[in-house]
Amino acid sequence: MAAFDLQEQEQIATMKDWWQNWGKWLALGIVAFLISFAAWKGWQGWQKQQIAKAAEVYAQIENNLTDDGKFKAGVLLLKNEYSKTPYAPRAALIAAKLNYLKGDAAASRAELTWVIDHSQEAALRDTARLRLASILAEEKKYPEALALLKTPEEEGFSPLYAELRGDILQMQGQTAAAADAYRQAIAKLPKDAPNLKLVEIKLDVLGDK
Repeated sequence: MAAFDLQEQEQIATMKDWWQNWGKWLALGIVAFLISFAAWKGWQGWQKQQIAKAAEVYAQIENNLTDDGKFKAGVLLLKNEYSKTPYAPRAALIAAKLNYLKGDAAASRAELTWVIDHSQEAALRDTARLRLASILAEEKKYPEALALLKTPEEEGFSPLYAELRGDILQMQGQTAAAADAYRQAIAKLPKDAPNLKLVEIKLDVLGDK
């Protein structure tokens, strides 16, 4: 029994020594973990609130497409206060389209550039690049347009990018390169794609290059 008491006392003494050497670091580690966990939970809650608020603003934008003042104010609010949410780049894409339809190509370019720089969704960035390249091509800024069409991030955009590259190269008189681009588009387009026949006609017009 005495031996057991002695062994127990040694274990207690060992634990005391360990606690004196490492206990405070363990306590600090636990506190740090709890603080980090609370901060992470708080950030998640804040992010959900931001998305919910952005959704409300976006819904108002969709209801105010014909009210230029309210529409612009809504888009600006999303871009300034909720730029990290999925709704800001979508609103900017709508603004780009409306500006283009009104003949304001400069404003449309600015909105599309904002989407490219800020959107966290590859599909939205690729859409903005495609539309911006089309506007630049209309303005005969061919090198800038082609630079935007080098490599799309989403495979589904590849045939659209290739077709527009073909259009731009054809505008520059580079018929052989344009034909290659159209062939790339045709190879990647589904057989039931609505623009497949048009791309084939574009290639036929160029002849056997």
